[in-house]
Amino acid sequence: METSLLFKTLIILSAQLGIILIMCFYTLKQARLAYENNTTLFGTSFRGSVNMKNQLNLIPYIQIKETFPKPMYKNIDKDTNLHEQANNQDEVIKLLKDGYFHQVEGSKFIVGLMIFWFCTLFGTSILTSFIDVNVWVGMTLFTLCSLSFGPLLAWIMLEMDENDGFTAMKIVLIVTILTGFIGYGDFISFADSTLFAISLFFSLLALLIFNFARFFMEISRATTRAAAIFGSFLFSLFLLYDFNYIKKQSGLSSSNNWETALDMAFILYLDIINLLLEILDAMSNS
Repeated sequence: METSLLFKTLIILSAQLGIILIMCFYTLKQARLAYENNTTLFGTSFRGSVNMKNQLNLIPYIQIKETFPKPMYKNIDKDTNLHEQANNQDEVIKLLKDGYFHQVEGSKFIVGLMIFWFCTLFGTSILTSFIDVNVWVGMTLFTLCSLSFGPLLAWIMLEMDENDGFTAMKIVLIVTILTGFIGYGDFISFADSTLFAISLFFSLLALLIFNFARFFMEISRATTRAAAIFGSFLFSLFLLYDFNYIKKQSGLSSSNNWETALDMAFILYLDIINLLLEILDAMSNS
């Protein structure tokens, strides 16, 4: 018996999201073990704090270099930093009194993993959108993308409060189920509405411009939180549109194959990941 396009799509999507969750929870577990054993994970140490709900919150930090000379810096303004080398503890104390701080480097592993994730994400996007390749090639690259994103997601959660991250995941799950039910149902034909599609496009463009501007402008936390809430709403609408688009494609016998299912799964995957990141941004305090 021939399975539907939706079934094939959900099989691929569930597998990829499952990989992300497994890698994310594994990384969080390793961070917890590093905290309990006073060791490091990816070159990073962890402090423990308790949030307002009396839940343990792990705070990652880079340990200060123990040997001399120690690099130190001082912020003058947004574009100007002063750098000094402290050759002994007396020089460290003197520089600290002058407003200098210890200079530490972020985790090179995380930076490398982020670059690898971006490359696999871009590669999967190209393969599923523009190139007719074997489904197993696309699945392999897709899986590498998910494997690398799991630890990155865990790191994002650790940089805020991982307990809020768990709440964000629950919200995404509920939103995905609701939008799937509405979008794949016979309520409204979102995929046939040109006005709806154009509105989504320009809204996404505005969100991209805003996030790009954040690299060059000082924007208040209230404004960035409002933008993140808008982004969460926007990607929820994208889920409605894309679930409805899958329903439209299901009516075409030529589309009921694993290649099309891979394309559809990757589209939903991007919607869900972006929705989660926007919710995390909205819940973050920084």
